Amino acid sequence: MNVRRQGPPISSGASGPAGEPRRTYRSTLRDEQAADTRRRIVCAARELFGSQGFAATTVADIAGRAGVSQPTVYAVLGSKGEIMRALLARLEDDADAAAWKARIDGEEDPRRKLDWYAAWHRELFSRGRDVLAAALGAGNEAGVVEFRKQGDRSAREWLAPVVSSLATSGALRPGLDEQTALELGWMLTGPELYFRATDGCGWSDDAYQELLGRLLRQQLLTAPD
Repeated sequence: MNVRRQGPPISSGASGPAGEPRRTYRSTLRDEQAADTRRRIVCAARELFGSQGFAATTVADIAGRAGVSQPTVYAVLGSKGEIMRALLARLEDDADAAAWKARIDGEEDPRRKLDWYAAWHRELFSRGRDVLAAALGAGNEAGVVEFRKQGDRSAREWLAPVVSSLATSGALRPGLDEQTALELGWMLTGPELYFRATDGCGWSDDAYQELLGRLLRQQLLTAPD
């Protein structure tokens, strides 16, 4: 009598074609480990930049706080300047930029539109206070300087549709062209005013927001109040 010999059941963890799930699992695990390493480095850098400043923080400090080696820090994120760029790049997402932009763009009343714009900057600056303060103190670090320029361009891109909307509705102050309005708004909404108001004068975030909203209305609108 012939007896058919049966091999072992195919396992999802076997090698060969049937082993694909195992390789996928291992790949996913490596991705998760890499993401966790990056997260720990970024968090460590933010804590140290915020507590002791950019200049006083070394890559060795960041590596020690994150529990990784210095070569790992360089391999994952690069130099201190590049780490700072990564931190700055996260600020808008952390402050829910998309929702704020939709709220500002959707507001038809010129005064409330500028008040929302002031509220957005209060949210952005207050949430990113530690990172922004460290960036302002980073001097001429190449990566940070370049990101500041990108930040300036981003700020103008945010403001341009606001100014265009005000011009279209006839709300701009008489004699004020769109380019000048854009420049005025850009100057007023820089982080320097926020830090001078809060750190320099001891004002609350609420007081800063009220000041910025009032300044924007006074400088840009035909009927500020």
